[in-house]
Amino acid sequence: MHRSYFALILVSVGSVALFLVTSLPSVAASFSGRVIDEAGVPVSGVTMALLPQLSETDETGAFSMTDVASSSVRNLMLLPVHRAEYEIRAVEIEGVTFYCEQYHHWSDNRFPIAIEPGADVKDIEITVRLRMRIRGCVLSADGTPLRNAEVQFEINQRSANGRRTRSSSGPRNLDADGYFVQYVEEPAFYTVTVAYQGQFAESKKILLEEGQRLDGLVLTLSDDPSKQTPSKAVVKPVFRPAVLAAPKPPVKPKVVIPPRVYDPQSAEASRKREREEMWAINPDNRHAYKVIHCKTREAAEAKARAQGAYLVAINDAAEQHWLLEVFGQKSLLNDETEQEWNLKAFSRESHWIGLTDKTKEGNLDWDNGEPVTYSNWESPQKIVEDTAHSQNGDVNQHYTVLIGRTGKWQMVRQGSPVADLIEKAILEKENFIAGASE
Repeated sequence: MHRSYFALILVSVGSVALFLVTSLPSVAASFSGRVIDEAGVPVSGVTMALLPQLSETDETGAFSMTDVASSSVRNLMLLPVHRAEYEIRAVEIEGVTFYCEQYHHWSDNRFPIAIEPGADVKDIEITVRLRMRIRGCVLSADGTPLRNAEVQFEINQRSANGRRTRSSSGPRNLDADGYFVQYVEEPAFYTVTVAYQGQFAESKKILLEEGQRLDGLVLTLSDDPSKQTPSKAVVKPVFRPAVLAAPKPPVKPKVVIPPRVYDPQSAEASRKREREEMWAINPDNRHAYKVIHCKTREAAEAKARAQGAYLVAINDAAEQHWLLEVFGQKSLLNDETEQEWNLKAFSRESHWIGLTDKTKEGNLDWDNGEPVTYSNWESPQKIVEDTAHSQNGDVNQHYTVLIGRTGKWQMVRQGSPVADLIEKAILEKENFIAGASE
């Protein structure tokens, strides 16, 4: 079953199970909680709705709705519909968290939920993130903004592997400064075209990766394609300043990592490093890293010990970004379909890293003893449950895999079919001496 469909079923069934609706007459209920971003920072100014009730989050991210009429299923949503700046990523209800799967967006950004008549539902925690978008300005041929005009707008989308394309078009009203905003749902190449009174402008191909926004796109109209002014744009990761709610302690500033950009030379260098199991030095910490081939994680640990190294311990976002740039560039070359990638390329694009709970079940530690100061889970700590294929009976031990294509971490059980697919590991070594024997 596709994970997106599974997530939808999980949310629907789980919501109803949590808040069973009786056949009693409709009794007003209350609904309150707070909204945070993926870094745990409160988000203000977000309009939550259980129509017809609305509530805007304050500076602490808090919202509250009273006199909520009960029904079999209601939709928790962000307003304005279709044009909300944020999208719902997860909802925590009574300690149970429901995750919105990546690239699966419910209609109108809605979360289905049922509320028992007269219930006082509180302490709901809703995690949101800024939506991916393209924002640009349309200029007349003389360089002045095309203010409050209705233009013919078209956006074309092509997946990174070129296997899937789609487009949409129609009239679009520009604002008083000549700007438009187009929200997009997934990483892809995008091309924007506008036409107005016989003139038109077309952007270059724009690659948006996961979590990125494009601001400052400038399109200058012309009736002669050869005289069009090149479009300008700035692609940047989604980032918002921290807004802290007193009396909570200060939050460490969020590190903004530049987007990954495919570079053929870097990709070839990445493949060469892997083929020859070459060490690469991280200039930030002077540690050495390399990818090795291994049949099992135990074999990777043995090979690491033999070389005076250990399975990599990723301590912050900058280190992870460096690893993906140095060893993960080749994954951007993949031209298979999503289904083919899931079945065939998972093993060659994924690597064992050193995070396990082998010392004590449920307590995660790095193999080298360092504390866990950073994580990048795929649907936080989703464990692949398959004890039937355990090879040594120790079904409770878990290992962690870095998925090269997404940069996310996935936890797997020892001896599971997923664990059997992983054929590579990343080693880390301190005090590396060039030319020394291993």
